[in-house]
Amino acid sequence: MLSRSLANGTRTWTSPNGELRLWQPAPHVLVLRFRGALFEGEFSRVAVTVINDFAASNLGKMHIFHDWHEMKLYTTEARTELTELGLRLMSRLESLNVLFSASVVEMGVTMASITLGGIRMFNQREAFEQAIRQAVESRGGTYTPLPPE
Repeated sequence: MLSRSLANGTRTWTSPNGELRLWQPAPHVLVLRFRGALFEGEFSRVAVTVINDFAASNLGKMHIFHDWHEMKLYTTEARTELTELGLRLMSRLESLNVLFSASVVEMGVTMASITLGGIRMFNQREAFEQAIRQAVESRGGTYTPLPPE
């Protein structure tokens, strides 16, 4: 898997199956945007590492946003790893949010939400972006949209 840092403060990992982009618009807000057809174990391991590092650097409650709008499918391994991480971090989360468009992704997120309780699910980008803005501004931050690549 290829990794590259971008000048605008984001970081991106790519594989033949897609691209995972990290964005932290505030110290307590993490956004992971996936583009591609298949979110597999390799991407989930990167996401778990990124989220663990983010949690280690935060003393208070955190907001995590998964932008999976372009994702068509994710593997059982990836779903299991992310759900287990969510269980470990749930007491530290202010919110856990997922944007999706594919019905199979919605089904997986719904199953994870039953286990975790309280995943905020979005199927409209505008509402998802507004939730990111509210999370950033909840502690006096100034929201700036995700920079272009």
